[in-house]
Amino acid sequence: MKQLLVFWMFFSTTSLFSQGSIFQLWTEKGVKVSLKKRSSFGLDWTSRIGENGFETMFPQLNFKYKVCDWFRPSIDFRYIIDKSSSGIYSGSSRINLNAQFNYDKKRFVAGLRFRYQYGFDRLSADYDSDFDKAFRIKPQISYDIKNSVFSPILSAEFFYDPSYSDLGRRFNKIRYFIGASLDFSGPHSFQFGYQYDQKINLPAPINKHILNLSYTYSIKRDKKNEKNGVKPKSSKTL
Repeated sequence: MKQLLVFWMFFSTTSLFSQGSIFQLWTEKGVKVSLKKRSSFGLDWTSRIGENGFETMFPQLNFKYKVCDWFRPSIDFRYIIDKSSSGIYSGSSRINLNAQFNYDKKRFVAGLRFRYQYGFDRLSADYDSDFDKAFRIKPQISYDIKNSVFSPILSAEFFYDPSYSDLGRRFNKIRYFIGASLDFSGPHSFQFGYQYDQKINLPAPINKHILNLSYTYSIKRDKKNEKNGVKPKSSKTL
């Protein structure tokens, strides 16, 4: 994994990237269990790796419910293990409340996710939109290529700080993503891509160039559709 991160950092160090940037590798491994026809439960582990090794890690539990084809609310709980600048790890917790809207048009899938996140047990006094309270808006579009497991994905996510601090009550970050999912007829799903994490409306921002890799194993998927050769939608769409 370290060799992959070194290669990514070497590849990314070009004139296209300005100063004030860091490079990271984000990996995610998870299991998704279909409880009933409309609900599912998930468990995953995410690692964020930088120049000094593992910088952030968190297990996450989530529950999703399909109200209808175009509306799927969900709730997540994360326990976050984060390394400070002094190299000391500390823990905190976060809850996400999500409302996801989908629109399918032939092979195109457009999605829009609204998220409110609430972080607590944080030791640091400095606000961080990844860990503290925030509103997030994420539009996304993907295309299901015919007779292929390859589905390209394009998205952007906007972070809003609702706090009443000097730098609060404003959008402070945009996270861009371009990549693809590999959706097989069996239980395995992969997603990979490049992510640019850009801070805005903040002094001396440090932006991130991220290589993102994720894997999901699904249990009790729609066996009827799989037998008919219908490729399921990626469990990592939003």
